[in-house]
Amino acid sequence: MTNKKLFLSVSVALAMTAQTVFAEYDEGMIYLDEVEVKAPRLDATILPLEITATSGSRLGLTVQETPASIEVITKDLMRERGHTTTEQALGNAVGVLAGQCFGLTCFSMRGFSGTTSLPFLYNGLRYPGLAISPRNTFNYDRIEVIKGPSSVLHGLGATTGAVNFVSKAADGREEKEVLVAYDTWDTKTVGLGIGGKIPDFEKSAYRADLSYKGANKGSYGYVDNTAYDSIHFTGELALQLTNTFKVTLSEEWYQDNGEGYFGTPHVNGKVVGKTRDNNYNVSDDEMNKEVNWTRINLEWKPTDQVTARNETYYNNENRYWKNAEVYAYNNTTRRVDRSDFLNIQHDQELIGNRTELSLDHMLGPMRNRVLFGYDISNNEHQRNSNSPFTTPANSVDFLDPVAGVFTTNSPFLPFRRTELLQRAFFIEDYLNLTEKFKLSLSGRHDTLDLKSKNLRAPTATNPAVFNKHYSGNSYRLGALYDIMPSLTVYGQLSSALEPPSQIVTLTYAQKNYELTRAKQKEVGVKGELPNNFGEFTLSVFDIERSNVLTRDPLNSTLTVQIGQQSSKGVEFSTVVRPTDKLTIEGNASIIDAQFDKFYERVSGTAVSRAGNVPPDVPEKIGNLWVTYRPNADWRLGFGAHFVGQRAGDNANTPTKWMDGYTTYDALLGYKLGKGELMLTMRNLTDKLYANRSYGNGRQFMLGEPRAAEISWYATF
Repeated sequence: MTNKKLFLSVSVALAMTAQTVFAEYDEGMIYLDEVEVKAPRLDATILPLEITATSGSRLGLTVQETPASIEVITKDLMRERGHTTTEQALGNAVGVLAGQCFGLTCFSMRGFSGTTSLPFLYNGLRYPGLAISPRNTFNYDRIEVIKGPSSVLHGLGATTGAVNFVSKAADGREEKEVLVAYDTWDTKTVGLGIGGKIPDFEKSAYRADLSYKGANKGSYGYVDNTAYDSIHFTGELALQLTNTFKVTLSEEWYQDNGEGYFGTPHVNGKVVGKTRDNNYNVSDDEMNKEVNWTRINLEWKPTDQVTARNETYYNNENRYWKNAEVYAYNNTTRRVDRSDFLNIQHDQELIGNRTELSLDHMLGPMRNRVLFGYDISNNEHQRNSNSPFTTPANSVDFLDPVAGVFTTNSPFLPFRRTELLQRAFFIEDYLNLTEKFKLSLSGRHDTLDLKSKNLRAPTATNPAVFNKHYSGNSYRLGALYDIMPSLTVYGQLSSALEPPSQIVTLTYAQKNYELTRAKQKEVGVKGELPNNFGEFTLSVFDIERSNVLTRDPLNSTLTVQIGQQSSKGVEFSTVVRPTDKLTIEGNASIIDAQFDKFYERVSGTAVSRAGNVPPDVPEKIGNLWVTYRPNADWRLGFGAHFVGQRAGDNANTPTKWMDGYTTYDALLGYKLGKGELMLTMRNLTDKLYANRSYGNGRQFMLGEPRAAEISWYATF
């Protein structure tokens, strides 16, 4: 069956199934005026379809109104599950596998796992390149996960999805928050938050949150020598100067310093149990990050139909790595050979401005919401390193490694300075053709001008300066049909663009490559089940990414831009409430991901990887959560998490596959004072598993062993 026939069949099937399930609401029914009845609930577990997700639309559309798969992980849900890190929160999202890699949370989604094609956003803003992820969840109101191409909203690079961290806003609610927690790894977690209205200025508000997390283990893995300290501040001041004009000042800053972990070497695809706690990094390793985002938002709303916004933003980041990153088990010596002694520093500064004008008006009998916008930013990035990273032969004992110190023959020097000027025009339109049928149209044109300066001695293959210009268009075309107010079927076609390599470190050899493009077809349904029984979402997608860099099949010494990668699959999530005391949540993802056209150079020959599964991509993922509240004081929870097997390299080498695994969690909560005391148990069976590979599959990043955490959270 062709893809077009498949998607047509699925669309019809979804509509017919939904129509049948909810037929009791249709013919023969007499509708009374809608009355909203609110009863106290003992849990906050829902699929938040009515929440506004800024990562999916700039028009203020809700999740249900947006023709895309968007998952919103609210602060209430993170707290209910005991998730105090962003990796924990993302790891329970539909079809998402989260893990650590070189100091940030890496994740795979919908068949892709690249760090630049799945960017992180901060309140809808992104750094144009490799973005660092935050550790703590306390400062965030929600985490939004948008699936599929999204550069039409977020610029070049968001070809297969994005994650948006939304900090707690100055919304005027009088609130004080406290979180204290302690766990198996000597992790100390503290969070303090306060918000409310400014005295004598009733229409103005403030919010401030400060959190700390530090431990002896757990920086980027739970092995020896992985201590860390992380402190995170977010604050906002909203000033309603007149009835129509509002100014909002926002600040986010965090610092995260930790010891590095880059995985555990395996023997023929199996991790030896005796090495579970071993860290093969050097003793003087460093992995430090400092991130700052400052925003000034101006909003003018002269009428209910017209809104003008202007946002000036500033981002400054400093990152520093000094580690031995690659470890390979040597079958001959039975030792671990270490390589890639990398000492790298990033110093970057981004400043930009985004202006938007939105109109909510009538086109004859049809409501039309439209937004026009322009975004301009300038980024300066300097990279210092010990390139070309030459290192004397180095090995350590497999079972009892002695770390040693960082050793290199290459001096640490300034390497490259890159300047990026980005400009974008974008438009979004949402038209109610009828009360039930809506069209969503979005378009964006990006231009990027790059100037790269070589800070080392220039050569013919690495001149002192080179320039590169990129431009391209992204779009999303969507249609939605409300079978009933709480049930929507949708479909979309979308396209996105991505630079061929990490844009801020683009080399002279890469400057002639063009943008990589991704296209997606998706149909789905989302809505509420009858009688407030629950909510659900279902989506079917097909993504194709082209212009991927690959070896030339005719001359393996050359790299050409003819590669292609694809993924198709189904995602499902639901929350059901059989009784007032029992809630069951579940989600699952089944995909078929592969390289369609891709070559690697092996022993001087171009070898095809067509048909292979991309690294770190599970084709099956599932999560289950059950929560039971016998009364208003007690809460019990149980979770199960399944991840299928994954390849460790492009060749799908049999000895580099990571086994599938299932882990189990449990929690017990008790209302204590103005808050809840909670005991959380993670990985109850102490399963030894890998959640990501590193070093071309030579080593596996191990997941957390069995752990317990005690916490108390309260609001006043």
